[in-house]
Amino acid sequence: MKGIYYKIPIDFEGIIHKKEADKISIDNSIGQQIFLLATTALGECKFDETFGTEIWELDFDLLKSDNQLKEYIVDALKKGIEMHEKRLLLEDVEVFINDFDLGVAGRKRMKKKVMLSIKGQVLETNRFFLFHNAFFVGPLSY
Repeated sequence: MKGIYYKIPIDFEGIIHKKEADKISIDNSIGQQIFLLATTALGECKFDETFGTEIWELDFDLLKSDNQLKEYIVDALKKGIEMHEKRLLLEDVEVFINDFDLGVAGRKRMKKKVMLSIKGQVLETNRFFLFHNAFFVGPLSY
């Protein structure tokens, strides 16, 4: 199975109907793994409680400044990627944080938008790797 990577989430209904699961490149597979690591809380994965990051420990911590939050996320991501993504030689992790209004008319619902930029080298191919994605943290509503 080495060299074959599958898109997540897996389409189990398609598999039941004898369709082949969607395959992806190693770069996309590494990107999926990084996003999964970033959005999984430590201890959430029952078969490996070290999988995930400590980011979600801060989800309700409104006292940290954006710079403190940024440093914490960078450190947590580096630690998680180095531990769980052995196909990548990690070079740099950049995090950008902005306040983002998700509210509807008459009701403000602010969250922090965390944008990730991960750079490295895919060990199997010796190619440059670049991953960008974003997610929201913080339950600010008013």
